[in-house]
Amino acid sequence: MVPLDEQVAAWEEYRQAKLKADQTGNFLDGRIAADAWVAFLNVYLDDDQKLSARRTTDGNVALFPVHRTRAADVR
Repeated sequence: MVPLDEQVAAWEEYRQAKLKADQTGNFLDGRIAADAWVAFLNVYLDDDQKLSARRTTDGNVALFPVHRTRAADVR
């Protein structure tokens, strides 16, 4: 069982990061809040179920083909 003070610390870190992201609307602040959320969840997960704390760039994000969604500029 994780000590209560560690649980509260993880929650408070997420809460503060989320508040900042909501106030600024900044994408990077949102990513910091997301990382803090993962850290908070990991407090409660077994070691074999913990989520990765590091973001990877292994191609798990696809770019949306915006050029296919807009009509050609016809003049």
